[in-house]
Amino acid sequence: MRLAGGQVLALLGPNGAGKTTTMRMLAGLLAPTSGSATVCGYALGKLDEDNDAIRARCGVVPEAPGFYERLSAQQNLQFFGGLQGLPSAKLNLRVAAELDRFGLRERANDRVGTYSKGMKQRLSLARALLHEPALLFLDEPTAGLDPRASAQLHQLIGELRSAGKGIVLSTHTLEEAEALADEILIIDTKVLFIGRPQDLHSSAAPQLRITLSDAVPLNWRMPEDCQLISQSTHQLDIKLHDLHAQTPQVVASLVSAGAQLLSVEPRRQALRERYLELLSR
Repeated sequence: MRLAGGQVLALLGPNGAGKTTTMRMLAGLLAPTSGSATVCGYALGKLDEDNDAIRARCGVVPEAPGFYERLSAQQNLQFFGGLQGLPSAKLNLRVAAELDRFGLRERANDRVGTYSKGMKQRLSLARALLHEPALLFLDEPTAGLDPRASAQLHQLIGELRSAGKGIVLSTHTLEEAEALADEILIIDTKVLFIGRPQDLHSSAAPQLRITLSDAVPLNWRMPEDCQLISQSTHQLDIKLHDLHAQTPQVVASLVSAGAQLLSVEPRRQALRERYLELLSR
């Protein structure tokens, strides 16, 4: 697959699936044992100078920010920017610009230990952007944040995307992936799905929701090659192989059994259901 500037790739998978390891390898922080990838035009893991070039063009926001909490935000950014090799004059400008971008200028001289989790996440983004990378890796950036802080972070990710940054986002939140990502990659030590969020829905088997005026007749028998997903007193959810061919069969079987149908409608499988189905395979 290929991720272009201004696009977001969401990595989904259970704990231990390899999401963080994959991002660390792509960012040049871990050496891959097999496979190949090109990051920002450089072959990953081949030559030391290529790996150095990859690291210089990537920014990483880890799940645990790892700041020096007894230092101020300004001091932390100055220190980490120095590790990136930024000259003093440019570093001062970049620190000021990122503090402004993330709304931290008024708290720049406060110890990071006094920051909320949301503020630390914004500071972590500021640190990752000091050297103006082309590609960003975000590892669970909204984990533990309240809804307001998560919404603010989503807005910031949208702004970075509009600025042409490529973004790889690891998340456990399916709704976050669907809302932010151009492409979704589901892994569980191997690739289970790759494609657009809408492709994840369309790759699922079709479903049918049938609502009855009375209870499901006891003598009703579901046609072959159909699977009952759920049943309540007046409602059936059924998985089909072919929506157009099997819907008339299901309807005819219910009518023959004496059921009074109120509605028959195709039902899109929820993202969470599709995700869990892929993992179960």
